[in-house]
Amino acid sequence: MNNLVLFHGWGATGRVWARQAEYFQDRLTVRAPTIPAWESDWFTEYLRGLPLQECLLVGWSLGGMLLLAALSELAPLRPAGLVLAGVAPVFTRRPDHPWGQPPAVVRAMRRGLKANQRQVLADFADQCLVVEETAFVAQAREAFAFPAPAAALAAGLDYLLQADLRPLLPGLPPGAVIIQGQADRIMDPAQGRYLAEQLPGARLHLLPGAGHLPFLTQAAAFNRILQACLAGEE
Repeated sequence: MNNLVLFHGWGATGRVWARQAEYFQDRLTVRAPTIPAWESDWFTEYLRGLPLQECLLVGWSLGGMLLLAALSELAPLRPAGLVLAGVAPVFTRRPDHPWGQPPAVVRAMRRGLKANQRQVLADFADQCLVVEETAFVAQAREAFAFPAPAAALAAGLDYLLQADLRPLLPGLPPGAVIIQGQADRIMDPAQGRYLAEQLPGARLHLLPGAGHLPFLTQAAAFNRILQACLAGEE
């Protein structure tokens, strides 16, 4: 694998992957696009333009969910490797999937975008961290401080409210590596365990003390896992 492709999550941009880009850019081609539309069609077209058989794809949170949806549409094409960080098959709580966020929380965020988008993003950044990660508050808030169209942010929240990827999981590429913060308040660690059980041949890395931004707060550990994937050791 000589291509590393990093897909960010809701409210952020490709710049959120700065620590990964800096670490790997001298050894391989690193792509960290800023996602313009939270829809699987954009991901599908982007992936069609890549040499997938030479790529390690990394999806975080909402970016990881849409990456999975796009890969299901591209089958039998598959990447050389796949890493999912803080990704849920179902983001909001359902009677048969109790580990998601309450839908009312996501709807409140959507309403809040109209009144004070900046505050919604700052509050979300804070929720992405745990108490042990308070040293990263400024950096986390900066990651969510870039202007984004309110309509695009609302569309991302709508996807999180509606999407259920569970039917797609058995047909997705085998051997995914799942990275999950063990203290994540946005994505219950049970979501990572569920993915590991349902995705063919998946492997789970639980990072102790990490919240929803492990690539920032535990960059060294996160990068070591990516390096192992690139070297074919995962």
